[in-house]
Amino acid sequence: MTLGTLWRISRPPTLLATVVPVLVGTVAAAGSGPISLPLAALMAVVGLLIQAATNMINEYADWARGVDTPESIGIAGVLVSGELGPGSVRRAAWGTYALALVLGLVLVAFRGPVLLLLGLASIGVSVVYSWGPNPISATPFGEAVVLLFMGPLEVLVSEYAAAARLTTEALAASLPVGCMVALILLANNVRDRDGDARRGRRTLPIVLGPGRLPWAVDGLIAAAFAGTALLVALGLLPVEALVILLAAPRAWVLAREILGPSPGVRIVPEAARLHLLVGALLGAGLFTGALTGR
Repeated sequence: MTLGTLWRISRPPTLLATVVPVLVGTVAAAGSGPISLPLAALMAVVGLLIQAATNMINEYADWARGVDTPESIGIAGVLVSGELGPGSVRRAAWGTYALALVLGLVLVAFRGPVLLLLGLASIGVSVVYSWGPNPISATPFGEAVVLLFMGPLEVLVSEYAAAARLTTEALAASLPVGCMVALILLANNVRDRDGDARRGRRTLPIVLGPGRLPWAVDGLIAAAFAGTALLVALGLLPVEALVILLAAPRAWVLAREILGPSPGVRIVPEAARLHLLVGALLGAGLFTGALTGR
């Protein structure tokens, strides 16, 4: 397997979904005291490796169940094309998990066994998300799991890795992060719902149906933006965090595209860009709030 092929099966466009929670957690840590930039950077690498391995497992598992076809969107395509065999993809996934675990042990050496337990939990969830007779990815619970693990959990773990402390500000900041990454998955499942339904999958858009889908789409967006405003009003986030409201019009346009009669393939990369924008604005807001002393 070449490095180029390994890079493809890691699905590079999706990896930014890990960068955002690590960034927000690190900035939140910096706002409350000194941090270790090397450990923060190592946390980012470990997080990226776990997500890359998750993508590889997903590539294999969906191919094995016949979910992926040559017409599928958002896959590396190495299995359906015959470019790689399933064994190669499995070995790449387990090797990437192993590398994440080895590097994670460096974090554990500095920050204690709590990070080991959380890291193992993250790996376990990432495997059962795609693997098994009834993976989470084929159920209505995928968005909730992603929101929790790539929102509060990853933000707080990143803060702890950077500074060996946890703050209510980081927990509050994880709300819009988690909502936006869940929106990426929801957009993906909306895009794939027809094919998923034919294969017996029961993802959230299929279970909700067109009539109730707006509850999920608009609910995630409202929770991210209105929720942040409420957290600022409660004093849990600095007023500078309201800068994320600059992304609200873009979120509204995206929501209408997702809920439209024929949502196109672009809704997923658009959701990913919105997640990145919200994360960047939120990070800037937290940093500015720390500099001004709130």
